[in-house]
Amino acid sequence: MSDLVARAQLIMLAETLGVPPERVRHLERLGAENLRSLRERISNLLFDEQSATFARMSRLAPLVPNGLVARVSQAIVPPLVAGRAAGALGVDHPGRAKGVLSDLSPQYMADCAPFLDQRTVAVLAPSIPPALLIPAANELMRRKAYVTASWFLDYATPEALLDLEAGIPDKAGLLHTTSLVQSDERLEQIVRLLPTERLAVIVRTAVESPELLMAGLSLLARLSPELAADLGDILFEHLDDDGLTEVLRTVVGQDAIPELLTVAAAVREDAVRRIAADPFLTEPATLEEFVDAAVEHDRWEGLLRVAEHLSGEAGRRINRAAKSAAKSAGSSKAKAS
Repeated sequence: MSDLVARAQLIMLAETLGVPPERVRHLERLGAENLRSLRERISNLLFDEQSATFARMSRLAPLVPNGLVARVSQAIVPPLVAGRAAGALGVDHPGRAKGVLSDLSPQYMADCAPFLDQRTVAVLAPSIPPALLIPAANELMRRKAYVTASWFLDYATPEALLDLEAGIPDKAGLLHTTSLVQSDERLEQIVRLLPTERLAVIVRTAVESPELLMAGLSLLARLSPELAADLGDILFEHLDDDGLTEVLRTVVGQDAIPELLTVAAAVREDAVRRIAADPFLTEPATLEEFVDAAVEHDRWEGLLRVAEHLSGEAGRRINRAAKSAAKSAGSSKAKAS
């Protein structure tokens, strides 16, 4: 997984712990997979500690009508309590979830959503009609609660995903949310499910801000080369020369060169040629940043493709660095054997 995915997992961990991301920034060195495992273990522990309480509540649930549950919850039950209890109760009484949710306001559902047990989201999400989720999803988009919204993409049915995409006008928010889907395999499934013309609208929003660009590059870098090529071409075709320069500046400033090089390894030749032709890339300081990133993250395929379209010292610098890295890797393997 990419560094950008590790940063996203760090944000998810911070939300699970209820602390600012800065408090857990030192854990970023663990990497995306380890951060995800740590977060899931902590989340499971938090909910498992309350399982006995939830079990007692579950035994009482059949005695209370759906409408009364909804009215009382919104009137007096804090979202943290309601969210933590709702998942367990929904799993024990799945037939009632639709009835209760239909009486809750989108605002209250969005208030409670961050406190759901993700294991219960996996059980409940496929059975909840999209019409009930879309208003709450739009409220989550308005609040920029993309981490929480991404849990539902992880487990929604194909039909629900299409309905959600059509029912959420905030395509920038959808890009943020989709980039936070945890499994690369699931991300690939979601992207392949959406029609090309609707995907293109979402991908083009990546150029609207540095944050969206990071989300877009993170998404593209996690896709199969074939799909990354198709969507990467859409992104680069949408950029004029000044826009491409700004993208490269942002990539350097946000430490996202590895993701760009992963995309560069997949996109078609016209996009690679445009990257190579950008004058910002061949500035000595920029070129060193790209070489350092290729060395550290082994992203030579993308950078060597760019080098094919560079003349003079810039192209030679990349090729010398690639040969040196290959020689070092060979020596390390020889010592290890």
